[in-house]
Amino acid sequence: MLPFFAPLLLAWLALPTAAQNLTFRTLSTQHGLSESSVYSLVQDRNGFLWLGTQDGLNRYDGAAFRVFRSDPQQPTALVSSFILSLAADAKGGLWVGTGGGGLAYYNPLTENFRIYEAIPNDERALTDNFVWAVFCDRQGRVWAGTEGALNLFDPKTGRFRHFRHHQTVSGNVRRNAIRAITQTSDGRVWVGTGEGRISHVDERTGELVALPDWAPGAAVKTMTATPNGGLWVASENAGLCHLDLPRNRRTHYRAEPNQPGSLPSNTVNAILVDQQARVWVGTQAGLCLLDPATQRFTRWQHLPNVPHSLPTDKVYSLYQDGSGLLWAGTDQGVASFEPRPSAFEQPLSTSLTGSVWAITEDAQRRLWVGTENNGLLCHDPATGQLTTYRANPADAQALPEDFIRAVCPDRAGRLWVGTRSKGLACLDPATGRFRRFRHNPADPTSLSDDFVRCVYEDRQGRIWVGTEGGLNLLDPVSGRCAVYRHNPRDPQSISSNYVRCVYQDRKGRLWIGVGGGGLSQFDSRTGHCRTFRADRTNAQSLSSNFVRCILEDAQDRLWLGTEGGGLSCLLDADKGTFRSYSEAQGLPNNVVYGMAADESGNLWLATNRGIARFAPRTGYFRTYDMRDGLPQDEHNAGAYWRSPGTGRLYFGGGNGVVAFLPAAVRFNAVPPPVVLTGFRKFNRWATLDTSITASHVLTISPRDNFFSIEFAALNYRLSDKNRFAYKLDNFNEKWIDAGTQRQATYTNLDPGTYVFRVRAANNDGVWNNVGASLRLIVEPPWYQTWWFRILASWLVFGLLFLAYRMRVSQLLALERVRHNIARDLHDDMGSTLSSISILSQLARTHQQRGNAEQSSQLLEQIGDSSRRMLDSMDDIVWAINPAHDSMESVTSRMRSFASDVLEARGIDFTFKVAPEVTEHRLPMRARREFFLLFKEAVNNLAKYSKAELARIGLSYDNRCLVLCVEDDGVGFDPKAPAQGGGNGMTNMRSRAAAIKGQLTIDTAPGQGTRMELRVPLK
Repeated sequence: MLPFFAPLLLAWLALPTAAQNLTFRTLSTQHGLSESSVYSLVQDRNGFLWLGTQDGLNRYDGAAFRVFRSDPQQPTALVSSFILSLAADAKGGLWVGTGGGGLAYYNPLTENFRIYEAIPNDERALTDNFVWAVFCDRQGRVWAGTEGALNLFDPKTGRFRHFRHHQTVSGNVRRNAIRAITQTSDGRVWVGTGEGRISHVDERTGELVALPDWAPGAAVKTMTATPNGGLWVASENAGLCHLDLPRNRRTHYRAEPNQPGSLPSNTVNAILVDQQARVWVGTQAGLCLLDPATQRFTRWQHLPNVPHSLPTDKVYSLYQDGSGLLWAGTDQGVASFEPRPSAFEQPLSTSLTGSVWAITEDAQRRLWVGTENNGLLCHDPATGQLTTYRANPADAQALPEDFIRAVCPDRAGRLWVGTRSKGLACLDPATGRFRRFRHNPADPTSLSDDFVRCVYEDRQGRIWVGTEGGLNLLDPVSGRCAVYRHNPRDPQSISSNYVRCVYQDRKGRLWIGVGGGGLSQFDSRTGHCRTFRADRTNAQSLSSNFVRCILEDAQDRLWLGTEGGGLSCLLDADKGTFRSYSEAQGLPNNVVYGMAADESGNLWLATNRGIARFAPRTGYFRTYDMRDGLPQDEHNAGAYWRSPGTGRLYFGGGNGVVAFLPAAVRFNAVPPPVVLTGFRKFNRWATLDTSITASHVLTISPRDNFFSIEFAALNYRLSDKNRFAYKLDNFNEKWIDAGTQRQATYTNLDPGTYVFRVRAANNDGVWNNVGASLRLIVEPPWYQTWWFRILASWLVFGLLFLAYRMRVSQLLALERVRHNIARDLHDDMGSTLSSISILSQLARTHQQRGNAEQSSQLLEQIGDSSRRMLDSMDDIVWAINPAHDSMESVTSRMRSFASDVLEARGIDFTFKVAPEVTEHRLPMRARREFFLLFKEAVNNLAKYSKAELARIGLSYDNRCLVLCVEDDGVGFDPKAPAQGGGNGMTNMRSRAAAIKGQLTIDTAPGQGTRMELRVPLK
């Protein structure tokens, strides 16, 4: 088949490709935007991007939107969610013009709004609540355009000054409907109105002065001043106009049918003069860029089948941020794009190439491309000529197959072409005819297999062919091959028959990359190989046994692209040591299909997830993908080439060929601003008195022991590639690599002062090492505060002092008990012993005198005294024994004593104890006095009452132990002297008083006696 020449077709296909070389990255409601129609855009001093929509004000930080809407319940919220216009002032504030909600000022410190609304009949208030335009001039003054006038805000008074056209200008009510405001280089403020009038402000007279010779017509949509004192005016249905005010010249641009270089629509919504003074125009039918030389427009419109085209044709707003990135607000979200075309180009249309598997360049710098089922293409950049070679079964000298897997030019000017299943072909470019080489099982000198993976010409001019059946050294003259195959019995044979690549280094060594066998160093003289294989137990071995590509860099290092093992570098061929790089080190994917080096020593790697630029000196990877302008992320094995003459790199994949100059690839060298954007407690948004972005110190309650700090890098170029690292001083010693994660979470921090620090890198890995910081004061719980510690110290001191006093009191009480016991023993025992001693002497005297009867009486008295002394000692011992503190023990002894005494006198008695009595206890002193008082009462009853029946009862009443002893005896007169002259009653009252008891005796002669003792219990 004869080659097909298609220069005209190539030129025609190149036109739309050039116009669509801008890559648009769209943010929509799916990404968190509150509503799709973006009418206004502005960037504030901190670097946040603000977007005004029909349903809310949006703040964008490169990763997420924060939406502000109207809320009737919040006096500091917006009154209307319909945002018409935005302007950022030099102090960091934001002015918001709303539809029906007046003018709002956003305070970045408090994140609240102050609202300025129209007040009827108030000439110092805003004239109308529809604020179509808001503008901050170079003096920092704020201008607001409404239906009724131009309003100048006075920040000192919070009032407005109004500017209107003179009444004689027009009777149309739209004459003062201000739609656009701008300021020219001479300082004059200009406005455009709803009736299409252009006017400047006369601050002396307070009037708007209309531009002469300007006929009102279509409403002005927007205006933009130029550096040379001119004005760009966009109108509704009247196109675009440039006013050269110093020269009084006007140039009109309108939509012209069948004219590709004209405006696409006469309704122009937005104008932007960028940092390079280029004019961008947003219309109802797409985005345009004016060429000042030709005065024609390049258009960008929505293409449904192009992933990164303009999202829609309706462009409402345009803005360029501080980094130079452009933004287009549309009715389908906002699109960001670089103002200059991407460095990544497609030299051939995808419709011609399809999937590309082989690329090379010949000595004439013609580009040869091997495709999948689209044959072989040759592009001559000097002439623009495209030649296509296709298979023709009827022609034995045509390309044998349209699926091309390898291409290689040789020094003789021939082109060697390896196919997927039809062997090898050699093209003579002069004749366009092919010579074929096929595998013949009957001929051992034929090609080893018809699936050709690679073709390589070494420095000696030898042609090496890698197939699925081994390595071939081809003699171009005879067509015979020396075939080298894997022999399992020969360890020096090639390690696998699946030959993927062949490469000769500067020392002349031949390296063979195979599938499943690793890397072989081939000696062509002997046909022997030394093989390097992957070893999972050895970190310095080859990373994978599937080697796809080989490259020697300027430092004579051999680099290997593998399948599944990433990138490997042969450090020492003698020792067989390698260093490997994988996804863990930043490689986007562990399959490296192709590799080329640029003049700076960087390696460019084709993977399944884009093209990675690798800097061997730093070990840093930067990945480029479709968001950067690549036609595809997934590439094909063998489809890579570096032009020796231009340094241009080529890579192929499913969507054709991409070509670029490495030096032209845009590098973002600006470190990103880093800001704190949010604070959460227990995963819930926390409202702070001062915005966390502006805060320097944050106090955290001890109850908030689970919190998160959110942050952002305000770099909008591929912002999803921004990376972060953070640390917390006094908690983290080292920086924590957060990757693309935008928050740090902490739990149960100890009380104290910390400093949270965060730094970030942009999409090209340039770090802002200063970052942002926030001092955190974690308050202690109340039991760890200084005042509690002081209070606790005093409390402990007080308790110790109290314990000391109680101990002293106990010792004193014990001492008193000992004293009382000693006193009682002394009183009772001493007097009794003295009495016994006297009685003993008298008994001896009477015995010596022979008075036996008197001596016997004295001995009986001695016995009685001894028994009383033993009883007294028994009472003392019983009283001081703690085992007898319970009321059960007390009542048992009382019952026993009453029984012994009363039954001896023949007196019947009852002894009743209420159940609740036994639940209480009596201390030692009270128990002894209580029991002795009871004994005294029972003894008196037995001696003097002459009773026949006695009743004894114990009960508990009103926190008191109640003892009741009564009889039916003769009674007595309480006022009369005691019988026998004793002190029984006195002793009883004394004992009752000692235990703070209340003793009452109810008696009279002939009426019996009733004694009641009430002892309070603790």
